[in-house]
Amino acid sequence: MDSSVAISKFYGSLNNILNVIGYTRNEMVAIHLVIAYCLPALLYGCESWSLRHELKAMTVAWNNRFRRIFNCCWRENPRLLFYYCNSLPLSCLIDQRRPLFWKHLYHSGNSLLYSLASICYGNMTALAAKYGIYSPLTSTSGFEIKLHIWKTFEKNDCELMLVV
Repeated sequence: MDSSVAISKFYGSLNNILNVIGYTRNEMVAIHLVIAYCLPALLYGCESWSLRHELKAMTVAWNNRFRRIFNCCWRENPRLLFYYCNSLPLSCLIDQRRPLFWKHLYHSGNSLLYSLASICYGNMTALAAKYGIYSPLTSTSGFEIKLHIWKTFEKNDCELMLVV
C-alpha cells in the first residue's frame, strides 16, 4: 500500500476546509469537519492493512491537522489536544476500526467471510487484549470496543500528564 495518495487527499481536503472556514474559525467546528470529511480519505481500507510502516507518515499528517488548526509549534506533541478535542490518535483509530470490521465479517451470514474472520480471530483477540477487550468478535458490542479503546487512551494520557 502506498500512503502518499491517501495523505495527499487528506491534505487537499484539510486545506479546502480551512480555506472555506477562514482564519476566524471555531477550532472545534474545524476538528469536526476534518474528522467527518478528511479522516475517511486517510483511513480508507485500514482494516486490511498488514504493513505498519506506512502508519508513520499518516500519523504525521493526522498530528499536523491539530497543529495547523490550533496554530501550535510543529515540534509540540498534540496528545493533550487529542484529549481536549475528544479525539484519538491515528493508531488508536485504526485499532478501533479493525475489530469492528472483522466483527461485521464474522456476523455477516456469509460462510466464506465467517471462515476468513475465524482465521483472523487470534490476531483480533491479541489486538483487543491490548485494550482490555476479551471477546472482540462475539459478545462485545461496537460501542464497548470504542469505549475500551477510549478509556485506555485516557488512562495512558492522564499518566503522561502527571509525569510532565
